[in-house]
Amino acid sequence: MSSIFHQSIIQDPDKILHTTSTTVTDFEEAKKIVNKLIDVTKMVDRPLKFWLGMAAPQIGYTKRIFILRNSYRNYTVMINPEILAQKWLLPLVSKCYSLAGQLYLTKYHFWFKVNYQNLDERWCTEVIRGGRAAALQQELDHINGVMLSDKGKRLL
Repeated sequence: MSSIFHQSIIQDPDKILHTTSTTVTDFEEAKKIVNKLIDVTKMVDRPLKFWLGMAAPQIGYTKRIFILRNSYRNYTVMINPEILAQKWLLPLVSKCYSLAGQLYLTKYHFWFKVNYQNLDERWCTEVIRGGRAAALQQELDHINGVMLSDKGKRLL
């Protein structure tokens, strides 16, 4: 990994990763944060990565913003997300870019119905399942100040 990567993604035990993020009201500020999130995520995105997300606290902002990968270098921006429903809690081995090199066994829901705002301030509702649902839950945890290391069993 490059030194730019290490400078761009906040690493645990930085307290910002354990802070509950605040609701976004300034969407001009949100656009700047999203641009930085996308730039950082592109550094770790690879064609065969099937799920990936990055949350604002991971780059130094305590705002309720994250992005989820749809496909290679194509992302959904979620601002002020709210979970409407969730199901299928299953075990999963996972890692986090803020916990470099560590693997954890945890449980994630594999189906979510989520409501969120986009960059145009419009509310959207989406059903997310499978690996993207696991990424969604991990990013939700990030904006709620919860790390994978807080809820999972470390394997490596």
